[in-house]
Amino acid sequence: EQLPDEDFQTPAEVSQAFGQLSDEAEQSSSRSDSNAGGNEFIAQAMQDSLAEMKLCEMALQKAANDDIKMFAQQMIDDHGQMEREIEGLAGKKQLDLPKDPSAEDNAKIEKMAKLPDQDFDKKFIEHNVKEHEKDIKIFRHYAKQETDTEIKAFAEKCEKMLSHHLNMAKDIDKRLQS
Repeated sequence: EQLPDEDFQTPAEVSQAFGQLSDEAEQSSSRSDSNAGGNEFIAQAMQDSLAEMKLCEMALQKAANDDIKMFAQQMIDDHGQMEREIEGLAGKKQLDLPKDPSAEDNAKIEKMAKLPDQDFDKKFIEHNVKEHEKDIKIFRHYAKQETDTEIKAFAEKCEKMLSHHLNMAKDIDKRLQS
């Protein structure tokens, strides 16, 4: 059915037409696979952001320290903007995005929810320092290596935001330890 609607004179012409179909399918597949990493990055960024939002909403309720509450609100604002940008990118690229944090992130969030209030602030900030250090490496990689210019620009912009969050978390961590 996919062969061109023409009369083939020899079996070799039929074979050649099949070969062209195979080549076209392979090129199409490699085009869609060429940005599989960038697409996966966008989906993972959304899932991580959803987890951050959930944890920060909890921090607004549980945290005793006002600096932590301000940090959590800043994170909610920034990650909300980030999620809107991810949704825009995903719409352009026709990607399905996760609607919930990963099972692993949900387990971390549940663990944080069970902490006594006096332990929450310290664990919340430690978690944010660790996660932001990890995320910055990932975003930096995509900012430098990604071939899709829109994903690259998104990664560059978000790397700066994440670095700002990391610095804020480290500053709060120092104040909590003194």
